[in-house]
Amino acid sequence: MSIGPNITPTTVPTPGASRPDAAAAWSERRLAILSELAEAGLEIALALKSRIVGTAAAEPDADSARACADLARAFDRASRAVRMSIALRDRVAKEAAAGGHAARTAADDARTHRAGRVRRIVGRIAKVRYTDRYVREAFDSEARERLYDRDITGDLKAPIGALVARICADLDLSPRWTAMAQEAWAQEEINERPPGSPYAAWPDLPPDEPDPEPEFWDDDDDFEDEEDEPDDPGGGDP
Repeated sequence: MSIGPNITPTTVPTPGASRPDAAAAWSERRLAILSELAEAGLEIALALKSRIVGTAAAEPDADSARACADLARAFDRASRAVRMSIALRDRVAKEAAAGGHAARTAADDARTHRAGRVRRIVGRIAKVRYTDRYVREAFDSEARERLYDRDITGDLKAPIGALVARICADLDLSPRWTAMAQEAWAQEEINERPPGSPYAAWPDLPPDEPDPEPEFWDDDDDFEDEEDEPDDPGGGDP
């Protein structure tokens, strides 16, 4: 037999589930429970108030006096329960808001760190091909712009190798995947085999191109080395 409301979290964490999502769902459930308790307590308090008024209007005697005192004590307990429910609900709401802000900040920091790793990898690839410092700076600016172009990199949640491949394809750079396989990020993807990564089928990779002769900038190319960098929605310089 069921007695009272069900206070089990509507979202139960499962293996692989997002802990922040589960915590947010439980916070919402707690807010709903406390709101319901406050409403129930208010209904009880109003009913007691009506009975107190009716009892006090009757002929005064010892019995009605005792009844009024008992009703007054019950009303006091009910009203206190309402106040406590409201106070607890406000506290839970503040905690949830603070937790949501912390989660967004952590997500922004992770995104900025991820973008920085991709930029550095693309920079190393460009450095192998071009010796001119200004050319490499131009490639860095172009890579930065493409990092925050959702048509190219989406929301930056793809594997690092996939992001590097997309940007290099757009910049006409040729990553040497086998040569980079010993780098820490590549080792992570070799171990995890995330879909979309060039290392998902490791060691089955296209052969690397021979080491290119370092090139100087071709004046016919029209990359611009602008000082103004594009807006960074990830927040800050990766």
